[in-house]
Amino acid sequence: MSTGIEPLTAERYVQSVAADVVVIGRACREYPDRAVPTCPEWTGADLLAHLAAFTAWLTAVFDGSAGVASVLPVVDPAAALRDWDATGDDLAGLLRGVDPHRAVPNWSTGEQTAAFWLRRTAQDVAIHRVDAAGLVTDAPEPVPADIAHDGVGEYLDVFVTAGLAAGAPATKVTLELEMTDAGTVRRDLPDPGPVTTLRGTASDLLLGLWHRRDPLGLVVAGDPAPIEKWPHI
Repeated sequence: MSTGIEPLTAERYVQSVAADVVVIGRACREYPDRAVPTCPEWTGADLLAHLAAFTAWLTAVFDGSAGVASVLPVVDPAAALRDWDATGDDLAGLLRGVDPHRAVPNWSTGEQTAAFWLRRTAQDVAIHRVDAAGLVTDAPEPVPADIAHDGVGEYLDVFVTAGLAAGAPATKVTLELEMTDAGTVRRDLPDPGPVTTLRGTASDLLLGLWHRRDPLGLVVAGDPAPIEKWPHI
């Protein structure tokens, strides 16, 4: 069962990444030693090192020198802080102008093309922009509604599908997400059943799905147990 949410354009994904890497760099450089509130095992410098490692890894996946099962390289946090402007430009540049239909492997059950990575990178960086902004403020700017709506679609259509294929518990439950600024979508997990409804803005719901806020606080109807039991990713 698909949500029917269509991916955004490649240009929109690149625009989102290019804007977010600037915010991430500014926040992490301002507070390199502060724990990231939404990822307390990381400092600001660690978050930049993670994204620098992802950039190097994705570049290798694109050029064929690494496979999707390969581990991310280790990047020194001090080097990540020093080099972030170039790294952020490299990440946006890797995606800018790429043919979405170009064959590039990924871990999903869907098409093995660059389109997957355009979407995945924009979503990953959008979430980490919220993480980084939490170093500076208790109220980070929400994920833009179109990116967040797309991210909800990616989570339900890509991650849930991949999770079920990998052995996540199958249930007769229907998840309903009422996005107050972007409409309502449903996803069976994987079979239809009693409905659990979450309500909020698209950004609220996306951040809840990724456990950047408590998803149980968004449940407005039905049994919250499916939300409690679904793996944290």
